[in-house]
Amino acid sequence: MKKFGLMVMLVLSTSAFADQCQLMSAAMAKRAALLLQNGSEIASLCQPCGQVIASAEVSVARSVKTTSANYANYQEVKINGKGVDLAYTYVKVAPNKYVNVAKTIGCKADGVSEVISK
Repeated sequence: MKKFGLMVMLVLSTSAFADQCQLMSAAMAKRAALLLQNGSEIASLCQPCGQVIASAEVSVARSVKTTSANYANYQEVKINGKGVDLAYTYVKVAPNKYVNVAKTIGCKADGVSEVISK
């Protein structure tokens, strides 16, 4: 029984940060799409997972779309055809400066920096 309780606590603590801003209102998704325009440089970084800024994966947004998440009335943002959690998505706004998309559009994201330098 102790092992079961420990496993439940471990699962709950590690999943607390998962999918913080993957599903959102249509208005919030629209704001994100305006920020994440085609051609934008995007950095993916999961700080709550232990990733460091130097290891952030950088790519270029070739297509940005909002789609129905098929759950309630939520929307999802897809970059290059893949749904993303905006809590771990940063967009380049100046040389060496990226802003967190979730925080910029008003989605509550815990454990992530508002701005990173890369």
